[in-house]
Amino acid sequence: AANISVGDKIRLDIDSPGHGIETVTVTKVGTQATRTGLTANASAGATNIKVRGANGFAAGGRMTVGSPTNREAVTITAVGGGGVEFTPALARDHLSREEVVALGTGLELAAPLKFAHASNLPFSNRGTGVSFSPATAFAHSSNEPVQALGTGITLDRGLAREHGIDAVVRDAAVTTAGYQGSPAPELWFGGPVLAPGAGNMVLRDGAGLVVDSLNYGLLTDPWAAEGYQGESGSGQSGCRVVSPGWGGFGPAGMGAGSNRSAGRFPDGADSDSNCSDFVMQAAATLAAAANAGATNIKVGSVAGFSAGQTVLIDTGAEQESAVIAKVGTAGATTAGSAVEAGANVIPVATVMGFSVGETVTVGSGAEAETAVVAAVTRRGVGAITVAAPLKMAHAAGAEVSGSGITVGAGLRRAHAMGAQVTDHVPTPGGPNRYSGR
Repeated sequence: AANISVGDKIRLDIDSPGHGIETVTVTKVGTQATRTGLTANASAGATNIKVRGANGFAAGGRMTVGSPTNREAVTITAVGGGGVEFTPALARDHLSREEVVALGTGLELAAPLKFAHASNLPFSNRGTGVSFSPATAFAHSSNEPVQALGTGITLDRGLAREHGIDAVVRDAAVTTAGYQGSPAPELWFGGPVLAPGAGNMVLRDGAGLVVDSLNYGLLTDPWAAEGYQGESGSGQSGCRVVSPGWGGFGPAGMGAGSNRSAGRFPDGADSDSNCSDFVMQAAATLAAAANAGATNIKVGSVAGFSAGQTVLIDTGAEQESAVIAKVGTAGATTAGSAVEAGANVIPVATVMGFSVGETVTVGSGAEAETAVVAAVTRRGVGAITVAAPLKMAHAAGAEVSGSGITVGAGLRRAHAMGAQVTDHVPTPGGPNRYSGR
């Protein structure tokens, strides 16, 4: 229901045998539908189901359970603890992973629909647009760029010379954005702006011929992706370079810090395949704060780390080095609500770093116990399902963590959650170093 307002005209469907396209006018905007799935079988007669996530589900709302062949509609009476209660009871059996949809309140229209419309067919709302003056001097086609110029930056005096678009504008006093390290870069890149998640880069010579190219993050422009493009397998989509900044620092991105870079090793080596040419430093962030003297740190990822490796913890004046004695499992969080003894679902603040099959510790001190992760709910309210019922009750805020990384000597200083942990950092102006290289 985002970006839909009362009075908007919506174009529905495609021109098909038996009916055509129709345009409707919105008179009231409600809530959108939310899809999830069963995490356990549900038997006929049940009035409670377990779902992957209940975000968007609310008491009093309507909900459907099942596929088109066995779908039934019920009314939600309560939501919580990884489950949804409803009435009336289910009339049929339903298997784990079947679809569950909270229908929301939807949109109200000015007039009844003329035709029946199937699920998942085109739905177009052009909105009210942008009014401006003076009128356009030329005709423009769909998908042409529209750019708001903003109000810019006003200076205390006129510029002494001309500068091209994408020239660098940099304030040396700013220390919270851009590359902050030593040595300083030999060249600053002003633009066009690089998207943090995905994009492509092309290097041309003086004659305009392509010398080198790559796609980073995703395969955004196939012609700029070097090498054989038939990379196959789950999650594969051709030759590209992983975007090193994806995820960032802090609780929302504990898997990888942004202070690392993808590069060829040895420096400049080029086999003309972006599938294999590029490597990155091993990097993660602290999933929980680490105290001075600690010999174990909790991290969002253990990928690329190994025993005997020297790592750098934190940045700037807070940075210190440590030698890894043992690499365990990733993840650290807290219970989002109290959990009773015998429960096997733990609502948590974040599921970042946890994976099925790893052993985690729940609670601390005399109330600590270990459990094996059987499932991780990443949508809606995050939760960890353990393989066997918990032996003890745990209060809201209780620690839930993997075994982390053990270092050979106690840390010299304390480090906050979100601090980076890496084996090497980028070195602009010189060849980078990479894990195990």
